[in-house]
Amino acid sequence: MRFPTDLSVLLLVVVAPLHADCDFVVDSAGTVKDNDANLVWSRCLLGQSVGACSGNPVAATWVDTLNQARASELGGITNWRMPKIEEIEKLHARSRTCQAEVFPGFRNALIWSASANIDYATDAWAFDVEAGKRVVKARDSRLQVLLVSGPN
Repeated sequence: MRFPTDLSVLLLVVVAPLHADCDFVVDSAGTVKDNDANLVWSRCLLGQSVGACSGNPVAATWVDTLNQARASELGGITNWRMPKIEEIEKLHARSRTCQAEVFPGFRNALIWSASANIDYATDAWAFDVEAGKRVVKARDSRLQVLLVSGPN
């Protein structure tokens, strides 16, 4: 094979995943397939625009958020729910290397889980993404939600 005489530099481009350890598939409909857990997540917090996750997320009480999750039809999926606290913790741990790209609205959120606090009937578990830990909140607090669909 002969190259033109003016070719002075050969450029080799290697295409590789941004994060090889990040097993998520982002969909243009605003959903993220979690291949490890066999779940589908909303990419953005409820109320943010699909894509860049811009705009203000909905902040609602625990009961209102449960109802809003069930009513969502994001990406044509009709069985959305609020995630259990353990599901959020696992998602946070597994998505750390690619969280900004895969879940851009998730960074500094305080989000509800579906997990009630069994010690106090007026409280439920939430997850503080910035601190990386679960917290107890009164069910009448106004927090955000990241939706999930899949096995309970």
